[in-house]
Amino acid sequence: MLSPKDLYALVAHATHPGNSSFYRELYGLPQDSSALALHNMEEWRALPILSKDALSAKTLAERTFIPLADLDHIRVSSGTSGKPPLFSPRTRVRKMDYRLRFHDFKKPFLAYTIPLMPHWHERFQKEHGGSPHVLCHDPRHPRASAKLAAAAGADAFSVFVYHVRDLGEEMKVLGTNVNIRFIEVAGELCSRAQIHYMHDTFPNATIVQSYASGEVEDVHIGMPCRPLTPEEPIAHYHPKESHYLEILDKETGALIEPQAGAEGDLLVTSYPEGPASFPLIRYRIGDTIRVLESPCAEHDMWSFTVLGRTDMDFAKIPGGIIRADEIARILNSFPDIVTDNFELHCIERITGQGPRLHLTLHVDIREHTADLETLARDISSHLRVSPDFTYADGVRLGRYGALQCAPFAMNTKIKARRIVWDTDS
Repeated sequence: MLSPKDLYALVAHATHPGNSSFYRELYGLPQDSSALALHNMEEWRALPILSKDALSAKTLAERTFIPLADLDHIRVSSGTSGKPPLFSPRTRVRKMDYRLRFHDFKKPFLAYTIPLMPHWHERFQKEHGGSPHVLCHDPRHPRASAKLAAAAGADAFSVFVYHVRDLGEEMKVLGTNVNIRFIEVAGELCSRAQIHYMHDTFPNATIVQSYASGEVEDVHIGMPCRPLTPEEPIAHYHPKESHYLEILDKETGALIEPQAGAEGDLLVTSYPEGPASFPLIRYRIGDTIRVLESPCAEHDMWSFTVLGRTDMDFAKIPGGIIRADEIARILNSFPDIVTDNFELHCIERITGQGPRLHLTLHVDIREHTADLETLARDISSHLRVSPDFTYADGVRLGRYGALQCAPFAMNTKIKARRIVWDTDS
């Protein structure tokens, strides 16, 4: 990760009077003052935390540190959270050397069609002696994409998680699924069921999950420590050299030391070798992470996994919190009945005793004859909303309505939202 000396230099650069005034205004520096000089990490930790709202409040021109004419491209967020999309400036293509631990990239490559993504892959292959032959995956036409990959002899692809199944089914028909040696998935967390699907469908492929964000110019945020397998389904990442990562307690706002088991909101500081369009300093990216090892034996630094989006994979309820990873853990205890693909809908309804929480858990059923009422009771009795309190306890006390289960129809066209708050109409 970036050293303290690097961080102090970054703040001085970001607050220099000749650069964009974005951070000078964020830090409340007088107009005629010099760049902010930090002398220790206590002063660093006292800096305000950067939010997405603060970025959205400024135009591209107001938060770009190079002339707009020099921008390489502009990224836009997906808008999954329901907020207006955020446009983020970028200067140049970043390196993907971490991939060489998993594959040689000598043959053609099928890449998802975010603007410039195929060009990133092409440059990467050129730099490392591979064939600069990158194909564009069209999610609306998976059959055509699979045929194109087969005709070109592609042995690797990178797509969004929710497009893998469509592409995999077409490759199975063609018999080319066994030729795939490397898969990188992006866009959302991989469930255990999705990992099993990829492992079974592409038996010769090394599977890696990327961790990136449109707001972070120097992607990826975490470097994969190991592949995803049915035996090791949790993505392990270690911090990137050009980043500085911090963990924030969601309730108190205090920083948490990166020790094994620690959980909190991720703060990302990122500044690659310049010129860069926007130095990202202490940005609250909106993801909750858990530290897995401290340090990671292979990389001699702490490693982590992403638990989910803080605003979409966690729900505060009376008496506790519902977590998407806790639901997935419980569903994995019923492997013959359901997979761990799900969508939880939460709603508060007004009763004579005040508002009462009601949950409907949409589950991916393996058996069409499954007794959903019994399954709902079993899940409710295991679903912990605090260390010593289950959802079933809350139902008995009248805090919550009884949990209901319903069939889940997986959408392979859009990014999943695992916890959704509905409105009572």
